Amino acid sequence: MSNAPKKKRKKLTTKAILGLIFVLAFIVVFVCIGITWRYVDDFDDSHYGTAFTLTHTASEYIDGDKLAAYYENGETDEYYRHVQGFLKLLQSEGKLDRMYVFIPSENDFVTVWDADSEIALGVRQPFEGEFKESATRSLSGDSENSVYFSDRNANKLVVTAFAPIKDKSGKAVALVAAEFKGESVIFKIVEFNLATLGIVLVSSIIPIIIFFNKTKKGVLMPIKRLNTAAKQMVGDLESEKAVSPDIHTGDEIEELSDSFEQMNVELRDYIRQLNLATAEKERIGAELNMAKEIQAAQLPSDFPAFPDRKEFDIYASMTPAKEVGGDFYDFFLVDDDHLAMVIADVSGKGIPASLFMMISKILLKNRLKAGDSPSAALERINNQLIENNIKPKQFVTVWMAVLELSTGKGTAANAGHEHPVLKRADGSYELVEYRHSPPVSLVRKMRFREHDFEMRPGDRLFVYTDGVAEAMNTDRELFGTERLLTVLNSDPDASPQQVLENVTDGINGFVGEAEQFDDITMLGFAYYGSDDNTDIT
Repeated sequence: MSNAPKKKRKKLTTKAILGLIFVLAFIVVFVCIGITWRYVDDFDDSHYGTAFTLTHTASEYIDGDKLAAYYENGETDEYYRHVQGFLKLLQSEGKLDRMYVFIPSENDFVTVWDADSEIALGVRQPFEGEFKESATRSLSGDSENSVYFSDRNANKLVVTAFAPIKDKSGKAVALVAAEFKGESVIFKIVEFNLATLGIVLVSSIIPIIIFFNKTKKGVLMPIKRLNTAAKQMVGDLESEKAVSPDIHTGDEIEELSDSFEQMNVELRDYIRQLNLATAEKERIGAELNMAKEIQAAQLPSDFPAFPDRKEFDIYASMTPAKEVGGDFYDFFLVDDDHLAMVIADVSGKGIPASLFMMISKILLKNRLKAGDSPSAALERINNQLIENNIKPKQFVTVWMAVLELSTGKGTAANAGHEHPVLKRADGSYELVEYRHSPPVSLVRKMRFREHDFEMRPGDRLFVYTDGVAEAMNTDRELFGTERLLTVLNSDPDASPQQVLENVTDGINGFVGEAEQFDDITMLGFAYYGSDDNTDIT
């Protein structure tokens, strides 16, 4: 669990208030932007029309041919003064800030008339920027009347309109310019926006209060009760009494409350069932552990098994795929000179296989102790197991042998089991393949084959169940007998215990993270007795 401090959470009421304030602020800003845009647009349109009319009137009145003469000679006359008066009249009537006539050049322009100055003729001024672009368009005929807007006069919008003056040939020789300085745009915008803000606030505050109270009563308080009920439920899950938020809003929140109450009832019932199932699982687990211990106690587990016997060494292990398994091994002295070895695999897994395994093991040991040969023992227990078997029928594969320790001669029987692996003293591990009998507990009155064999000093024997060869990795590949022989022959002179450890390591390395699906049982035997050299037949 993280130890980082929890981020402080805002309550729903706080979020609702902040949300309403945000919505109101958004509306005010949106309305103010719209009013500002509309005001500026109307201002532009009205002043553009005034400037256009006045400049157009002046350009039609002034003689373009005479204008060029004034520019060239620099001398005025009666007509010049008449035009001066006319421009002054237009400026006054149109409430213009300035009206003048000029001839533009590359970098500056020369004033011919200026309604505000009697000595305007020949005065030069800079000709650049957007002012120059607008004037040039009008002079070239791209636009009959161009308008230039600027705010160069302390937040007062200045409108400058141009109209070309033409000579008799129709060539534009000069421009009439009219400037109009509007009222303070910023002041007007602020004034309009303050008025708008007041109207929006006055008209919105009462509906917002009503909406908030309705929301608080119908949404926020029921959710708060739901939250309180949820905390009570989590804090006392073992209680038999279900927590009810008791909400009656007549909408989806009431449906949510009903669903919560139903979930509360079902959750408590589920917890009761889960507690019962957990207790039952724990009981079964304890019984399985006890069964595992009982099963393990039935298999020889003290090694070295016969520390006072120098003729041989033996070691075995069983790793069940589940808590209990169906494989088993056994070895015991029938008498002072005869050693019995058994390894078997019961069909299936779990408790049924474990019970069948224990019955089979006891019956086999009893028959061999009574002096039966391997085949005779298999025939007897085959009939006994079939007689008491239930459906689906279980069976068991068995490899068993009885070895005379003084001579190394023995008798073995294989009822459907894996082929044994033999290593002669001067050779390597090899499979001993021969024809098997069917598994035990399949066919009534079955006769089982047996064969004689002989082990010489230094010989080794390895027997196993199918869980070894059929161990599977994540790619669903089998370990197989080829890999088994490779592992065995990697350390051919190892002791029986070391042999089993080597094979276990080989299987684990091959299987990796894959799950074990079958019991893995192995038995290793080394003979140190007589020097006879008869092969297994």
